[in-house]
Amino acid sequence: MKNSELMEKFKEICKRHRIRVRRIKSGPNRANSKQKTVWIREITDPGGFAAALHEIGHAMCDPDNPPQNHCETLDVETNAWRWALDHNGDKFDAAGWKRLHESLHHYYVSVMNPAHPAHALLVRAEQHVPTIRCRVSSYGAPGLTPVPKKTSKPQP
Repeated sequence: MKNSELMEKFKEICKRHRIRVRRIKSGPNRANSKQKTVWIREITDPGGFAAALHEIGHAMCDPDNPPQNHCETLDVETNAWRWALDHNGDKFDAAGWKRLHESLHHYYVSVMNPAHPAHALLVRAEQHVPTIRCRVSSYGAPGLTPVPKKTSKPQP
């Protein structure tokens, strides 16, 4: 899709869910669930579109109270990315998966729990985009079998 088509699709989703959109020129995208408002930069590529959908996810899904720990923060971020995927036909292109991975991995490293739903999303991103360095899908996997160390010094 062209950038203008992505922006129109984004606006349509916002309209359907009664989300107000505020454009910003710089700084991070953000959302407020109580105000049902998102502040986003111009959508210039499919990765930006995925990130903008993620912000709508925050406006729709964030709890009333802010997260109190790393796990709750990861829950909030995971829910927003799941919402974005659900409302984009459960798919992103490579740029969207990269944005998801970069963003979600930032929060995941403080929890590192393969049972958390964020793990599955990160693994999906790594499977969809071969250029993403596998940092999550290999977490917890057995390492290479080490070569036994010599226990005695060689004789001269």
